[in-house]
Amino acid sequence: MNPLVRAVLASSLFVSSVSFAQGAEINMQVDVDDQDMPGARIHVKASGPDGEEGATVKVRGGGARMDVRVTGGMTTTETHTETRTERNTEYVAPVREREVREREVRERESGPSFRDCGTGSDEGCTTRRDGQLPMDASTWSGFYQSLKSEPNEIVREEKAEKMLKRVYLTAAQFGKVLDLFPNEITRLDVAKVAVPHVVNPQHALGFSSKWRNSISGSEYTDLITE
Repeated sequence: MNPLVRAVLASSLFVSSVSFAQGAEINMQVDVDDQDMPGARIHVKASGPDGEEGATVKVRGGGARMDVRVTGGMTTTETHTETRTERNTEYVAPVREREVREREVRERESGPSFRDCGTGSDEGCTTRRDGQLPMDASTWSGFYQSLKSEPNEIVREEKAEKMLKRVYLTAAQFGKVLDLFPNEITRLDVAKVAVPHVVNPQHALGFSSKWRNSISGSEYTDLITE
């Protein structure tokens, strides 16, 4: 049974019992609206033996609210039932905030518009490979000077190969590394380690001329074009 209907019936029974107890005559009018906002109004006029008016009962819906007032020494009774509606509000970032976040995402994906890789105007400096940027100017300077200052070519090769497995470099940086190895066999071995980390290998095709031995030069060309 609808809670509102139960409230109306309970109110009616209550008033009837009061009126009966007081020996009163009762006239009751009930209006019920049970659509979008259920509600009921009960107006009761009860006349006692001395002609005095008796009880008035009001029931209002939405969640039932009942106010009962009875004359003749009876206690006033109020019953309230409240209904709360919760709303979930989705936060919408201002347009400016969204634009800033989108720009930051684009910068992370494409890299900054200008970087210094220590090799002058280097087109590969803002190019990524495997999601990684090439060495910046500070990293490149330390790496290059460390190799250049090593007098033993075998030790220099070991240093280069260890570093080149962890960092990425531009074609310009790669060319300078190759020039540090006069021995063509050693130079080719270094190239084999470095080529997978050159961010713009298409710009290093011409480095095949660094090998006087045509077989080594051809092997380098195959390596850089894979």
